[in-house]
Amino acid sequence: MPKKKNLKKKSILLTIIIVLGLIYAFWSKGSKGLNPADFEMGEVTKGNLAYEVTATGTINPINTVTVGTQVSGIVEKVLADYNDDVKEGQILALLDSSTLKEQMEKSEANYELAKAKESKAKLNYERIKKLYQDKLTSSASLEDAEIAYKETSANVLSAKADYNISKKNFEYATITSPVSGTVITKEIEQGQTVAASFSTPTLFEVAEDLSKMQIEASVSEADIGYIKPDMAATFTVDAYPNDKFFGKIRQVRLSPTEESNVVMYTVIIEIDNSSRKLLPGMTASVIIKAEEANDVLMVSAMALQYKPSTAVKAMMDVKKVKDIAENQDVVYLFEKGKIVPRIITKGLSDMTNIEVKEGLSMGEKVIIEANEPRRR
Repeated sequence: MPKKKNLKKKSILLTIIIVLGLIYAFWSKGSKGLNPADFEMGEVTKGNLAYEVTATGTINPINTVTVGTQVSGIVEKVLADYNDDVKEGQILALLDSSTLKEQMEKSEANYELAKAKESKAKLNYERIKKLYQDKLTSSASLEDAEIAYKETSANVLSAKADYNISKKNFEYATITSPVSGTVITKEIEQGQTVAASFSTPTLFEVAEDLSKMQIEASVSEADIGYIKPDMAATFTVDAYPNDKFFGKIRQVRLSPTEESNVVMYTVIIEIDNSSRKLLPGMTASVIIKAEEANDVLMVSAMALQYKPSTAVKAMMDVKKVKDIAENQDVVYLFEKGKIVPRIITKGLSDMTNIEVKEGLSMGEKVIIEANEPRRR
C-alpha cells in the first residue's frame, strides 16, 4: 500500500511540473511577443452577400378535384383514362342506370297520379263550397272536402320531391368532370361495382391545370421569419438535375408541423409549368434568396468564433469587452505582438462571411483561429 501511495504522489507531482513548464514556456514566448504565424488570419474585403433559405417540398397541382358518385351501381363504360385532358361537363364514365330509370319513371307516374287526385279534390271542394254558400249542405261536409283537398296537395308536393330525387339519381349515373383539366388518377374499371352507401367512392382525380403548379415546401421555424409573399425562389428536381426552375412565394401557412422535434411551416410556391416537364409528386430542392447586401465590407464568419484562451488573455493583457449590443460582436486583431479586441456591428450573414457595418476597415486582418504549435 505505501508503494502505491508513493507512486500516486509522484504521478501528481510530475503532472504539476509539466503544467508549470508549459505555462512558463508560454509566458516566456508571450513576453517576447506572439508570432503572426501562430494564427490563421482573415482579411476584410468587399463583396456581395445573400442569405439563402433552403427547403424541400413536393410539386402538386394547384387544384385537384376528386370525382365520385352519389349512387351505387355497376360501371357500364369508362370513357376517360390516365393523362387524358378533359373539359368541364365531359362524360368520364357511365353506371348501369336501368334500375334508376325505372325508379324515376315510377316516381313520375306517382307524381302525375297525385296531381290528378288533387284536381279531383279541388273540384269537389269548390262544388261543396258553393252548396254550402247556398245553404244546401252542412259545414262538416265543407270541412271534410277542404281537408281532403289539402291532403292531396301535400301528396303532390311529396310525389314531386320523390320524382326530383329519382331523376337526379338517374342523372348521377352519368359521371362528368366538374372542371377542365387532366385525369391523374383513375380508380374504376368497366364491370366494377361501386357502392355509395356510407361514403362517396373516388372514381377519378382531375388536376385542373397542370401548366400552373405549386410546391408545398417545409421551412424550419428558424428561417420562416425571413420568408415573405412574392419572394422569388429557384429549385431543381432529380429528373432534370442540370435545369433550374423558378417560382414565387404565394403563401406562408400558419399551421405548423413537427418533424424530428423541429417545428416546420408550409410555404406555397407558385411555379409555371407551361413546358409540362414537372410532374405531380416530384421532390423539389428549393432555394429562397431571403436577403441581399451588395458591395459591403465583410469578413469570414469564423472570426466571430475565435476567442483567446484564458492564458493568452492574462499574458497579453487583453481586457474583457463589456456592454455589447445584440447586433454587435467582438473580433480579435494581431497588432505589434499583441491580440487586440475590436467591437464590430454585424449585418447580413450567409453563414460563410458576415457583413461588417462598423468597426473594421478594408484590408484589415482579423484572427480566425489559432494554428497548431510548431515544432522548433
